[in-house]
Amino acid sequence: MSGQRDSGTEAASASVTEGSSGAASSAAADADQFHPELSTGRRRKKRGHLYELDFVRLVTFAGVILDHCVSGTTMPTNVASNAVQSLLHYTRNSFFALTGFVLVYQYRDKKMDAKQFWRRRYKYIGLPFLFWSVFYWLYKYTLLWPPYFGDIASGFNSVDATLTSFKTLLYNLCTGESWYHLYFVFCTMQVYLIFPFALWFLRRTWGFHKYILAASLAFHLVVLHTMSNPRPDFFSHGLALKLWNHLPETMIPYQFFTVAGMIAAMHFDAFRPFVVKWRIWIAAAAVPAGVISVAYYLHLTTFKFPPMAANVFRPYTVLWFVACIMMLYALGTLWTDRRKPGTFLAKFFDRAADRAFGIFLVHGLALQELAPTIQRFRFELYQPIVTVVAYIATVLITVAITEVLRRSPISLVTTGREMIPRSEQNTRNVLLYAGALVVIGLIMQYPLEMPGGILLWAAGAFLAVCTVVGTAVAARRVAA
Repeated sequence: MSGQRDSGTEAASASVTEGSSGAASSAAADADQFHPELSTGRRRKKRGHLYELDFVRLVTFAGVILDHCVSGTTMPTNVASNAVQSLLHYTRNSFFALTGFVLVYQYRDKKMDAKQFWRRRYKYIGLPFLFWSVFYWLYKYTLLWPPYFGDIASGFNSVDATLTSFKTLLYNLCTGESWYHLYFVFCTMQVYLIFPFALWFLRRTWGFHKYILAASLAFHLVVLHTMSNPRPDFFSHGLALKLWNHLPETMIPYQFFTVAGMIAAMHFDAFRPFVVKWRIWIAAAAVPAGVISVAYYLHLTTFKFPPMAANVFRPYTVLWFVACIMMLYALGTLWTDRRKPGTFLAKFFDRAADRAFGIFLVHGLALQELAPTIQRFRFELYQPIVTVVAYIATVLITVAITEVLRRSPISLVTTGREMIPRSEQNTRNVLLYAGALVVIGLIMQYPLEMPGGILLWAAGAFLAVCTVVGTAVAARRVAA
């Protein structure tokens, strides 16, 4: 769902905030009473970066893009592709587990000022959510979709049309539905809203976390069972109906993985050594879990439409999701133990963690622009080949655009990260990169007739303008 160095949407390493704000803030004062491990000395100790989370995050983001590429390059009735997607659906729950884990890891033994927490977190996630919601809202008008069929003006050519368009935007902002992947950002903001109180609760219930986790799992299974069956009568009217229609855009179906991540981080000093000790077996356990999950999916396809059988909200998926997330974390600890600072792989993971949230936000645009090209070859080539090529192209275009955004003045609102300082950018190399994007994009769009080329040449031109103007402004300031 939470990129960056600390979570799917954890924008930057949180600073220690002091103060108090109701129950959420007083939690730290009660920490020693209800959480004996947390001494005052430890509370002042700065927590180190968990490189295993970079590994989990990178694999999970790669899985999200692959999931969407499989969906966009295969037929809905394809049993095999839906089997793959049923496994890749772990990604959204992995994001929520990461979000809960990182938040508690950062704040479990620190004083919490809820207002400061919300101000900081919503700055780094709320601004990108707002920007991309508006962007994708406008972008839809350029597509050959009803009701405007590519005619942007028709959405604003009268008072009624304009009001309808802005009502749609407001609806999108309130539901996270401007584009199919923004629901995760919307749900993450819900997690942020309750986190100070959740942390207070976990501190006050120290010693009872296993029961809380068990209750969370039981509630989770009830929710999934309800969501994967015909709608109950209770949800047929009024606000209950609206909740039912938008349940996937709330944190309710994902609360178990969020709570599990929080509790794991609360017991980090015991949790990580346990995973390290048994990581071979933990990783191996994911194999039978995946086999069981696919086998049950295949059983369901004998009397259900494949997409329905692969529905992410079916209870049978929980075993695989938990096993997969634990496997990735176990492998992540292996990466951490063998990581050598300064090596290519270490730098690669560091940069990938920094760009991850931006890549997540941009990839939907890249895949949509590649859609016409995908359709040209969808029925002419072997489908797995189309999927693999589409995946590689989507990743390359997405990363290229994200690199542009990170070096531009709009980095914060588009990637959740402050712009890379101009002093750290090599002007010559940046301009060469921008020029290469323009050339490649133009070749894609015209000789190759790939509409997605516009993303590259437009991004390259934008980066060139930002670099030239930024360099000129900086030089003028120095001269002054």
